[in-house]
Amino acid sequence: MCVMGMIKTKREIELLKKSAKIANSCLPLIEELLKKENITEKEIALAIRRKIYSQGAKLAFRTIVACGKRAARIHPKPAATNKVISGLGYVDFGASYKGYKSDITVPFIKGRVSEKEEKIVQSVLQAYNLAVKSIKVGLPCWKLHDKVDKFLRKKGFKLDHSLGHGLGLKVHELPTIGKPKKKLSKKKMKKWEKLKKIKFQEGMIFTIEPAIYVKGLSGCRIENEVLLTKKGPEILTKANLLRIY
Repeated sequence: MCVMGMIKTKREIELLKKSAKIANSCLPLIEELLKKENITEKEIALAIRRKIYSQGAKLAFRTIVACGKRAARIHPKPAATNKVISGLGYVDFGASYKGYKSDITVPFIKGRVSEKEEKIVQSVLQAYNLAVKSIKVGLPCWKLHDKVDKFLRKKGFKLDHSLGHGLGLKVHELPTIGKPKKKLSKKKMKKWEKLKKIKFQEGMIFTIEPAIYVKGLSGCRIENEVLLTKKGPEILTKANLLRIY
């Protein structure tokens, strides 16, 4: 399958790196806000918006801040509430700089969590490290998803969405780092057969975002952007687990 458009130009890479840098500038802010007593999901989302706009950029999409049972959803609605932050959760946001999007998800723990929640977090972090270490030019994208999904299934979990996606003028572009979860119609099967042929190539920029969601409990997701170079993956965003005691 033709990878034209998936391979970014030098100028596109510069703009995407700038967008990632703006997103990274929000990380210290998020950590400081999480340390405050009675900080709410909405307050964190608003602070991120202000930080991004102050740098000549816009939000790439509506910022998600979710903790507790709300974090057990991939896209909770509303995206942020007046709920006071506690327990396990994540912040998913991005900047749009001159039209080019960034996308990052920061997992956090504030206070105590259960053994099950701790297992969720550690499994997600291990899955993320496995994914990054396994990226290489020429590897079919779907196989990376499959490898991480099998790892999580051995832990008693699974991937409920694609492991990652391309970035550019849209938040979700090719390549899609995933595979179908169910039997496909003939029309969708033809599309999948084309997607299945896409391999990692130098110059691609994409996300890696393993996650676990447990209904009625909570969830964890970490997401960073990756530029694939001839030397290997270069991590553009710097999301890590934030643990606030």
